[in-house]
Amino acid sequence: MKTISQPREQERGVHNVPGSAVKTEILVLVISFFVGPLLHAQQTIDELRDLARNPVGDAIKIPFVESINFEAGPYDRTSNSLQLQPVIPWHLSKNWLLVPRIVATAVAYEPDVAQMHGGTTGAGDTVATFFFTPFHARKLIWAVGPSLLIPTATDNKLGTGKWDMGPSAALLVEPDSGFAGVVVQNIWSLPGHNSRASVDQIQIETQLSYNLPHGWYLVAAPTINADWTQATGQRWLVPFGGGAGRTFNIRNQAIDSNVALYYNAIRPASQPFPRWQLSLQLTLLYPKEHKPTPKDRPGSHAGDSRVETN
Repeated sequence: MKTISQPREQERGVHNVPGSAVKTEILVLVISFFVGPLLHAQQTIDELRDLARNPVGDAIKIPFVESINFEAGPYDRTSNSLQLQPVIPWHLSKNWLLVPRIVATAVAYEPDVAQMHGGTTGAGDTVATFFFTPFHARKLIWAVGPSLLIPTATDNKLGTGKWDMGPSAALLVEPDSGFAGVVVQNIWSLPGHNSRASVDQIQIETQLSYNLPHGWYLVAAPTINADWTQATGQRWLVPFGGGAGRTFNIRNQAIDSNVALYYNAIRPASQPFPRWQLSLQLTLLYPKEHKPTPKDRPGSHAGDSRVETN
C-alpha cells in the first residue's frame, strides 16, 4: 500500500538502482525461466486473459509493475517505482483456496519536490495479503483476509517506518465481455516507533476491462487512496483514465501486459502529489493443469477464471 502522505516522485534522468533490488529481479526471472515450463498448462488465450485479471484466481502469477508519476511539486518532479507482486495460491480443501498476494517495492525513487535536484533511491515497504476465497466460484467471486505491511524500506522517506495491519476484501464479476472488480484494504499502524506518523489508510483497487479479439483488451484500473489522518478535504487521491493490454504466449510462456495513463483529478492541495500516473505491467502466468468440471461443459460460463487442480 502506498502512503498517501508520502508521495514517491522521481527526478527525470537515470538513477542508481540498489544491488539488492537487481538481485531480486534476476532471481525471480531465473526461477521463472526454469520452473515456468514445468508449471505451464495449455490454456486458451481467453482463459489466460481471465486469469490475469483475477487477483484471487487459481494460477501462479508474477507481475512486474512499473509506476511513473509526473509533475509533482513546484518543479514538476517525476518519480517511479518497480513492484514485484507474486501470487501463489494454495488449496486448503476442496472448497476453499488461500491466495497469498505479496506486493514488494523492489526499487523506488523519492525526490525532494521542493528542490530541482536530489532525492532518495532504495527499496520500499512490502504488503502481504492472505485472501480466503471459495474455490467453486461462478460469475461472482469474493475473498476476504488480513493484510500486513512490513517496513522493509531502506530509507525513512520510502516507507511508513511501522508495522501496519488491517482487513482486505475483494468482490469480482466476470461477464462474457470482460471483467469488473474491486479490492479494498484498510490498514492501521501497530504500536512502536512513536517518532513516525501514525497510519490509517484505505486503498481501493478498481478494475474494469473489456475483451477484444486476439487477446487484446481495454482496461481502466485506477487505485484510489485516502489517508484518514489528514483533514477533511485533504484525504483523497482519485485518478481517472485507462489503457489497453494483451495476453499472449511466447513459446510455452504465457504473458499478460498492459499500459495505462491516469490523471489525478482529485488530490490533496496541501501536498505535492503528481498530476499524472503511467502504469506499465508485465505478468508471467503459470496456470495449473485442470480436469473438466461442470463449468467447462456446453452452456456453462466460459469466462470463469477458476481452474481445478489434479
